[in-house]
This record gives sequence, C-alpha cells and structure tokens, in this order.
Amino acid sequence: MNEFGTGVSWKDRGLRSKLAAITAIVWSVYTLCYLCNVFFYLGVVLYPLTHRAVSAGLICILVYLLYPPSKKMSRNNLRWYDILPIIIIIAGCSYIAIRADALMAEGRLLAYPFEVVMASLLFIVVIEAVRRVIGLTLCFIIVFFFFYAVYSNYFPGFLKSTGFSYSMVFGFMYLSAEGFWGLIIGIVSTIVAGFIIFGAFLRALDASQFFNDLALAAAGNLRGGAAKAAVLASTFFGSISGSTAANVATTGQITIPLMKRTGYEKNYAGAVEATASLAGMFMPPVMGATAFLIAEFLQMSYWSVCVAAFLPAMAYYATLLGQVDLEAAKIGLKGIPREELPSLRKTLMGGWHFLLPFALLLFLLGGLRYSAQTTIIYTLVALIFVSSFKKKTRLTLKKFLIAMEDSARGMLQIIPLCTAIGILVGAIYMTGAGTKFASEILSISGGRLSVLLIMTGLAAFILGMGMTAVGVYILTVVLLAPALIKAGVEPIAAHLFLFYFGCLSFITPPVCVDAYIAAGISGGTPFRTGFRAMRLGFAAYLVPWAFIFNPGILMIGSAFQIILAFFFVTLGALTMGVVFEGFFLTRLNIWERVLLTLSGLCIFIPNNYTRGLGLAFHVLFLFNQIVKSRKIKGIKEEAAGSIGHPNS
Repeated sequence: MNEFGTGVSWKDRGLRSKLAAITAIVWSVYTLCYLCNVFFYLGVVLYPLTHRAVSAGLICILVYLLYPPSKKMSRNNLRWYDILPIIIIIAGCSYIAIRADALMAEGRLLAYPFEVVMASLLFIVVIEAVRRVIGLTLCFIIVFFFFYAVYSNYFPGFLKSTGFSYSMVFGFMYLSAEGFWGLIIGIVSTIVAGFIIFGAFLRALDASQFFNDLALAAAGNLRGGAAKAAVLASTFFGSISGSTAANVATTGQITIPLMKRTGYEKNYAGAVEATASLAGMFMPPVMGATAFLIAEFLQMSYWSVCVAAFLPAMAYYATLLGQVDLEAAKIGLKGIPREELPSLRKTLMGGWHFLLPFALLLFLLGGLRYSAQTTIIYTLVALIFVSSFKKKTRLTLKKFLIAMEDSARGMLQIIPLCTAIGILVGAIYMTGAGTKFASEILSISGGRLSVLLIMTGLAAFILGMGMTAVGVYILTVVLLAPALIKAGVEPIAAHLFLFYFGCLSFITPPVCVDAYIAAGISGGTPFRTGFRAMRLGFAAYLVPWAFIFNPGILMIGSAFQIILAFFFVTLGALTMGVVFEGFFLTRLNIWERVLLTLSGLCIFIPNNYTRGLGLAFHVLFLFNQIVKSRKIKGIKEEAAGSIGHPNS
C-alpha cells in the first residue's frame, strides 16, 4: 500500500501530507467505532461532550495540515503558525474530552482564568480554521456575535440585552454542551459524518462509475442524451454527497466532456452539470445529509422530511430535463448512438448491488423507523457485504484507506464551520437575540408575508455564499426561520424555503462555486457558465414560493390538493423554462415570450382565476406555435420539392 486517496505515492508525500493522511484515517476509524458503539462494548464510556471535542479537534488539526494560511504558501513544510494552532487544539479539546463527566456534573457557568485563556485561544484557532477553508465573511459574523454576547448591554434598540462577562461567556461556550459543543456539532459529528463516510465508501468501491453508466444507458440515446445523462448522474450522486462542489468535480469529469463532444457549447455544458449537481441537494432520500438535520431541528420523522421534499425536487428535476431537451431541439442535436453507450442490461448486472443499500436505507428509516445513526451503520455494512460479491468492487485495504482519507476530507468545511456556528447559536441563546431579531424582521416587513419572504430569501442567499449545503441550512434556519414561523409559515415550509434560497449561491454569480468548478473542466467562463446555470436552474428560484403559498407541493392537504399543486407548480416552472430557452416547436418571438411569461406566473399563483387566465394564454401560445410549425414545415417541403424538380 503506497498511496491513499490523493493518488500520490506515500514516499513522494511531504511531512504535512503524511501527517494529514494519518490524522484523516484516525478520525474516520474513530468515528466508525463511535457510531458502531465499539467503545461501549469495550467498557469505555465516551460522553457526547467527549466525542464532540475529539471529532472537532481532529478535523481542525487536519485543516491546519492541509491548508496553509494563504493559497500562495507552500503546502509541504510545517511552520510555527501551523504547529502552534495544532498544539492549542490538542490542549483545548483534550481538556474537554478528559473532563467531560466532571464538567457536566459541576454545571459551572463561570470559567476559571486559565480556562478563559484556553477557550479564547481555541476560539481564535477555530475561527482561523474556518477562514482557511471557507473565507473571511463568516468569520466576521461569528466574531461579531461573540462580542455581542459580551457587550450586548451597550447595543441600541432591539439589539440591547444583558451583557455577560468573558468568564461567563466562555463558561457557557466552552465548558457546557452548548456553544462549541452544542447540538449542531453533535448532529454533524454523528449523523452527517456517517453519511459522508458512506458516500466515501461508495466512491472508493466505484459506485460513481456505475451511476454514470446507468444514467448514460438510460438516457444517452435520447435527444440531447449527454445532457440528460448528466442530470441523472449528478442527481444520483448528489443526493448522497454533502457537497455540490464535490459532485461537479466528480461527475463533471465525465459528463462535461461528453456534452461538449456531442455538440453542446462549453458554457452550457458546464451550466448543466452545475445545475444538476444542485438538484442532488434537493433530492431525497439523503439531500446531502440535510434531510436528517431538518428532522432533528423540527423534531419530526426523517420519512416526513423526505415526503415533503420529494415533489419540489421532482418539479425542479422535470424542468431541468425539459430545458435541456428544448436546447437540443433548438440546435438540432440527436442522442448518442446506442453502440457508443454502455448496455443497460450489462450495467445493471455489473452494479445492481449498489442499489440494495439504498433500498435498505429507505426500509430501515421509513419502514422500521430506525434512528439515522443506526441506519447508516447497517447500510454501510450492507454496502460492503454486497460489494464483496464481485472482485472488481470488493473492499480491499487500499480502497478502505482511500475511503477513510476521503471521508475526513469531506468534513473539512463542515466540522470547523459547525463548531464556529455553535458560538453564534450560543450567543443568540444567551442574549435572546433570536426572538428579538425575528420580531424586528416582522416589524420591518409590516406584517406583509411577501415582503418578509423577499427579505429572508435574500438574506439566506447572501449567507449561503461560499458555504456547504449543511452549513447553509444551519446558518439560515438559526437566524431566519424563527421569523417565518412566527409569521405563521409551516415550519417544514420555512426550513425548505430557506434551504433552497441558501443553496442558490452555488450557481448564482458572483460567488457561484459550482459554476467556477464546472467552467474549469469545460474551458468556459465562470460568469457565463453561472448566468447560464441561473436560467437552467430557474425552478430553484421559483418553486420555494410554492412552499408558502401552495403547500400541497409539500404533501400538505388532501390528495386532490397535492396533485393539483404539483401539476400547476411543475407546469409553471416548465413554462418559465420554455421562456428562458426561447424555443418550443419553433423559436419564440418577443410577444410569445411575454405571453408565456404571463402564463407561467399566472399558473403558478394558487388562484382559480389567475390559473384559468394562465391556461387560456397557454392555449393561445400552443395554437400559434402549431401554426408556425406547420408553416415552416410547408416552406421546407416546398423548397425541397423545388430543388428536386427537373426544371429547378
């Protein structure tokens, strides 16, 4: 065994890379042992506080080993500014891990002077870890909230609260099961970590190739088949991946060159992959591990979250497929010849076993109502078991180490971010700022729900810039969801609304991380790719409004209301997709675009009169398109006939 997940031989790695690989594997093995209750069976009692400190500490150390202070600095040598933070992390987290039992028994609200020093140093190095992997913006927000907890008595208006001493703030943030070690890091270090590990094993066992081949075999021979296969493959892979960026980087290496080869323009090919990867975040059963967070926050069953999220994801998915089909028709693309595609039968025969763990996942969570933590262990064991049937997919030591290192790397943005967000949540809890902030937003909106939704949607979009899907969800629901719920919005609708809008920054310029990665593969321009992705992913901007005004899309209401909601929401989104593509049976002129835009918006509004008007516009549009199409066809036939005439 000479190499792990990076593809670089062990002897060619530098000191940092070797230490990082060892740390990553230690974290992954430890996490698996914790999730499987190995420590319990060995007679070792690990308190939740201990586990959270160990998990966060190891990943933060990994950040300092893999990320130098600046991208321009060398990643080969360890410097004092990397070693010192690692020592602080070891000291700060070990103190909590070792003394967890005593700290919980004491329940102290005041930190001793040496604990204040230790906590403040740990706070600084955690913030620096967040800066290295995510950027400065979130760091400023978290630092602001920390000092707000201390000096809130000096703030004006609704921000004014009872100020707390540094000793009390650090006592709450560092010594209790709040702040650094609160519910958020608890969920992330167990449930989310389990699914990240599961996804890493899928990749190590070559499941991503199976899903790519399955998508190509199913849709590759259709009109615009390369783009449709990209949508399918990215949705399959994205639903289990915790990162849209990782999805683009993984599946995009195959799908983007294939789309370009079959005739799609490079920016369009990149946009399809970026938008399809975003679809994976919205698609149950896993939703990039966010489904489990929603269930925990709302104290509802995981299955209920999947049911609520299913129809909106299908509406987004149908719209995206419809748009890539229209683009193919507009530029005259055909499907990939069947002989160039993998055989559907052979693909299923070669990788059917990868589908069994997902079936087991749904059965255990939805049928037997097992906990997410228990379910993921059984699912992982099932994956390893069924993979052993074939030599090619059998788990080897090399694949195991690749999966272990890949798992920890998948948590590099998530755990430091969630540890730091715990400080923000703790400050809001201590000062009562959450309730006051929600009341103030309601006051500014004047009680008008539409204004409140615009405000919170825009805030979610801004807060989501540069974040992971898990981070987007946690940050937006902590800060913004209380205001929506207080205004009477269904809790599940509020959470999904904010999650969708928070994720939009992945494809929307100027940040558009997914578009940057896709453009790097396609050779396109990031902003052009991003703006094209906005047009392709317009359903993600439109569908969340239905959560509030048309809750049938979330399976709320009677069967008739649910069917009606899904039909009109999907039709409205598809209609706007036709507008953006500028093509249906023929190319659209200006007045047709205007008519169809009005039709789409009218259909989307849950009102019988507006929907009737929208359907009437639709009939008029379709009639005009049919007439134009027949006229163009007649002209072509006449031209063909005149060319073939003897006297021509």
